[in-house]
Amino acid sequence: MFSLSYNVKRMKEYAKILLGVIFIISLFSVSTFSFAEMQIQTQEDEIIVDMSPKNPQPYEDVTINLTSYATDLNKSIITWQMDSKIVLTGIGKTEYSFKAQGPNSQTNISISIQPVDSTNTITKKILISPSEVELLWESVDGYTPPFYKGKTLLSRGGTVKAVAIPNTNTIKLNNGNMSYTWKNNDDVVQDASGYNKDSFTFTNDLFDSENNITVTASSVNGDYNAENTINIPSYDPEVIFYKKSPTEGVLYNRALDENSSTTENEITLVAEPYFLAIKGNENDFTYNWTINGNPIETPSKKTELTIRPSSRGGYTNIGIIFEDINKLFQKVEGQLKLTL
Repeated sequence: MFSLSYNVKRMKEYAKILLGVIFIISLFSVSTFSFAEMQIQTQEDEIIVDMSPKNPQPYEDVTINLTSYATDLNKSIITWQMDSKIVLTGIGKTEYSFKAQGPNSQTNISISIQPVDSTNTITKKILISPSEVELLWESVDGYTPPFYKGKTLLSRGGTVKAVAIPNTNTIKLNNGNMSYTWKNNDDVVQDASGYNKDSFTFTNDLFDSENNITVTASSVNGDYNAENTINIPSYDPEVIFYKKSPTEGVLYNRALDENSSTTENEITLVAEPYFLAIKGNENDFTYNWTINGNPIETPSKKTELTIRPSSRGGYTNIGIIFEDINKLFQKVEGQLKLTL
């Protein structure tokens, strides 16, 4: 009896010891699992680098931001290095701003990130080559008279040409390979974009008051990337009248007012349709002159009309309409009240 009780007692003790061991092992396993969970490695592609602007121009302010949905960067140790020099370091330093260098220069940015929940260090590298591209435009068919010193403006329905001029030594030495992407009002123009396509010619929409043109120029080797945008406004054409002198020709230095006068027995008027999309398309236009509202035969020189007053003391209304017979809304009208 004694022996049986003793053995039962010993078995209970062994059972308690075994349960204790199992409990300790379980605690150790849970702890190890939790620690392993904490040591999940953050991957490089889980940290996103955003730079504004994406294609900085020389001496432009640049800001770089770090974001991540995989780790808390505000608790991470982040070190920023520019051309081997540490410029910023600390916990949660997710943003760095600086001024870009001049053209044909390069800046190397290296960012070291030590995530709080990871043992590995992630390094992000950025190469910044400040680049600029000049964007110019000209009206292809807009008309201006001789000796006009200003820029020919674009009229509605006119044709305009935009030209990209990269500012880089590679292009200046004529050994650069460039690709261009053109956008018109945010829409990529596939036909105009491509290798060495540094110009874009298009017809302005009749109902657009302006065209927003963007070009992105990129070198084939990736060292050069630049972008520029310009707004090209469209204008209503205007007819300006001038007097033509028998000895000096057209007096372009003195435009006639809408209300003018003459004491001469004969005066020749010249009508100039500023900015009308007529250049190169003169045969598509009609030239309709009127005197006091009555149509007259078009003169041999279509833009010139000679007036010979038969009496004095009154006035006459001179009118002309330039109109493209093949296009809608390609029309401009001019009026001049001439006191005799």
